[in-house]
This record gives sequence, structure tokens and C-alpha cells, in this order.
Amino acid sequence: MTIGDLIENFNDGNWDYISKIFRNNVLTFLKFIHRKNLLSKIDLTEIPHDFFSDEVFDFLVDNTDISEMSYYEIPEELKNRYLLYHLEHNYEWAMEFITKNLLSDVSIRQDGFYLHLRDREELEILFCGSSRGGSARYIAKMILSEDGLGHDWYFDDYITPHRVVDELDEANITSLKDIIFKEIGDKELSLEDYDSDFFSELSEEQGTDGYFRLRAQDLEGLVKDESAFNELCKNDLDDLGSSLRSLYWQAENSAYEDEVYELVYGGLEEYFEGRISEVPREVIRTDGSKVTRYDSYIKIRNFKNLVETFLENWKGSAYSDSFLEYYGSLTELMVAMINNDEIECIDFRVPDYPDWYRTRKNINELFYDYI
Repeated sequence: MTIGDLIENFNDGNWDYISKIFRNNVLTFLKFIHRKNLLSKIDLTEIPHDFFSDEVFDFLVDNTDISEMSYYEIPEELKNRYLLYHLEHNYEWAMEFITKNLLSDVSIRQDGFYLHLRDREELEILFCGSSRGGSARYIAKMILSEDGLGHDWYFDDYITPHRVVDELDEANITSLKDIIFKEIGDKELSLEDYDSDFFSELSEEQGTDGYFRLRAQDLEGLVKDESAFNELCKNDLDDLGSSLRSLYWQAENSAYEDEVYELVYGGLEEYFEGRISEVPREVIRTDGSKVTRYDSYIKIRNFKNLVETFLENWKGSAYSDSFLEYYGSLTELMVAMINNDEIECIDFRVPDYPDWYRTRKNINELFYDYI
């Protein structure tokens, strides 16, 4: 049998017919053909899967253009090695193949790789914990939803108006005094409605019987007297009292939402860059009308590293979940990697209460919106 006959039989899929000549060893056959400088004549796709070993793969890498072989034609236990090889030697081809065929939710742009989200909440599964209770995933699910946190937290059951006064800066204290004087300054207020010593002392000082007046010089003492101020806000300044309580509630809840928002997006920065962007897309309905839809994207921080980590850890495995196409999406792949301790889930401590400095800042910034 001539060398031409050997090559023809091999390329026709008749390895069994010639295998005994080479002691049933494909690598021996390939090396023989290589010594004759005829390896380029071999159809590599006809290498029997049962004989396509690591040694055969290494030989082909050293002596052929392995890219001529299709990902789908090589044995499963070598698929991940195949991709790792191309990531090192044919990077652009490998990334295009992976994103178009194996992980369909990843897009290539000029400045990097982007994850195409079905919706923002898809990212919640990358956080630690469950979707219920006070875990990082629970908070992430709400922050990533269209409604944000979606409810009020009511950290304090009841906020007294003077609680707000304690947090006001000097400029807002001055404005508060002006508002009070404009509402009830120099008006007769009945002592029957008040129990505070502050008002009784004003009446005695002013020599009035059963009533008192708030003068400009009295306002400094009023805003410092917690009991008197709260009592006034229950009676003649009840609207002001309600506004002050609403101000504190909004400032506190906004502070909490801002804090956990930063925790969620700060956590995502471990694997992603920047915020989620909404890209408009025009859709033509069946009736011919046009409507704008928005696709959500977020830039992946190190897509190549994630893929290589997975491929290295499952190199040589033939289980179905050892391959990128089993998952089909980057988020599902990352969840599997988290479950296998290949990467870590995103975690943070969920605060029990809003940050006091944020709350105080919000109170002063929102003061004129409420009072």
C-alpha cells in the first residue's frame, strides 16, 4: 500500500482499514505522514474522536494550522483546550466565535465587551444571599428594578418636628424663624392650648392674662426649647409640624436609597464598568407603526479573564456543563462559576439605618422644597 493509498483511506474515513499498520495509534500515523512532508494532505476532521488525545492535539498545534478544524468537529474533552489555544493565538477570531455562537448575550464594541441584559434585574443573581430578606441580593433586586426600592422604609415610627430643627444649619434656622414669625408673630395665642413653661414665662414676662405673643426676640429661645417647639407644631403651627416631619422622612429614606444604590453598583464594579446604559432601538409593529424600545447594556470589566478561568478549570472534561454553550449566556455562566467557587458572588453589609450625615445633608438641601 502506497503513502497515497494510506492518505486516501484515512481521508475517506477508513481508519479501521489501515490502523493495524500503525498499531492502532493515530499519533504514530500522523508522525509518519509528517516525516514524509505530507501532513498538509491529511483531512484533520477525519481523526477518530476516540483517538484524538491531548498528545494528538499538541502534535497538531506544533505541526499544522489547528484553526482549520471546527470547534464542533473535535472531541468534547478537547473543546476547552481548543478555545484556550485560539484565545492565545487567534484572539479576535476566538472572541467573535464565542460571542456569536456560545455566549449570545455578549456584544463586541470598539471599546470592549458588553453584556446585553434581558432586564436590569437579571444581574441580581450575581449577588450573595436570596431574593428575600435583608441580603445583598434582596437589595440588589429592588435597586435594579424599574421602581427602585419601591417602598418607604419608615426607620423611625414617629419624628418630632424639633428633630428636624436639631439638624438644620444656621441659614435654614434663620429661615425657619422667619417663617414662624410670618405665621404667628405678635399674634395673641391662648395659654389654654399650651402646657410648656416657655409660654407661661412669656405670658408672665409680657404681663398678659391667659395669652402670650411670640416676638422676634423670642424665636431663638423657641427653636432651642424642644418641648415648646413641638407643642407649638401641634397647635397653631400644625401645618409646619407636618411639613417638618415629611422633610425628615424624605431625607432619611433618600439617604438610605442613595447608600444602598452605591453599594449595589459599587459591587457590580467587580465585574463590570460604569452604569447600565439604555440603547434605543426602533421596532416596526405588524400594523406598520413604529415604536422605540430600549436595550440594556453594561460593559464587562474583564470578559477574557472570566472565559479563560472557566475553560482552564474545565479543561479535559466532557460533561455537558463543562462547555460555554451549555450556559448560553454570561450571567448563567457566572452563576455556575460562583457556585463552583471559581469567582465570588457580590456581597455587602446591608445597613440597618440610613447614614446620619447623608440624612442631615438631605434635610438642609430639601428644606425649601418642604417648608
